[in-house]
Amino acid sequence: MKKILISAAAVLLFVVSCKKNETVVTTDGSDTVSVVETTETTTLASDEAKANVDKAQADLDTAIKNGDKKAEEAARKALADANVAWENTKNAVNNAAQDVKQGVDNTVDNAKIATEKAKQDMRETAQDTKEAMDRAAADTKEATKKAAEDTKEAYNNTLDKLKAK
Repeated sequence: MKKILISAAAVLLFVVSCKKNETVVTTDGSDTVSVVETTETTTLASDEAKANVDKAQADLDTAIKNGDKKAEEAARKALADANVAWENTKNAVNNAAQDVKQGVDNTVDNAKIATEKAKQDMRETAQDTKEAMDRAAADTKEATKKAAEDTKEAYNNTLDKLKAK
């Protein structure tokens, strides 16, 4: 019976799990990317939890075979606790897998959004550059035309002054 109670206590001890949240912020110019990483660790691996269930079942079978009611009751409780621990372990593994999948999906989505924003910014910059070049070309053409007219007018004025003398 002591073995069964010790086994039950050990199973309960292994059921404890930890959750760690970590935030990493990377800044690049005006854009800020925030990544929250959640890591869930379970001190009892799935194989160990299954082994504990099997051991608790064996202890229960032994207690039933020996006809010891107190040992049988303690073994049933240990088996129930071991099953709960095993289910918790499986759920923790599934949750961790889901968190990883969701994190990857979020990263991919954020990368797509950033890529589209970069493409749009490049298009806008290209358009702004084209407009600036068009304005510069028009201004240059206008300045050249004005300089030619001023030169022609100055030439004509000089001819008129020479004729007047």
